[in-house]
Amino acid sequence: MRCAVVTGANKGIGLEICRQLASNGVMVVLTARDEKRGLEAVAKLHESSLSNVVFHRLDVMDAKSITTLAKFIVTHYGKLDILVNNAGVNGAIVDSEALKTLNLGDSKVCNYMLLKNHN
Repeated sequence: MRCAVVTGANKGIGLEICRQLASNGVMVVLTARDEKRGLEAVAKLHESSLSNVVFHRLDVMDAKSITTLAKFIVTHYGKLDILVNNAGVNGAIVDSEALKTLNLGDSKVCNYMLLKNHN
């Protein structure tokens, strides 16, 4: 089964992207900064008989949060096939070394960035 991560996915376009991916048999990791809202979004999808969606908290501006998500993906799914960056963040810096840890290989990357936390 293919695996996708959708950032900023607890509502709107992100939630609909999750719905469409899950409807097409993709295992979806729905991410959001707010755990309560993220879990509520997953519950809505489960109510629609889409059981192949899980929540993982992610703050795309926090390096530790990004690393935790990357480890979760590698541990549970081995690799990532689809990445969708829906989180609205400006001034992002791509961390190419962190991106390599996701073991993307020749997967389909929609638009995703791993960020360094700059103080």
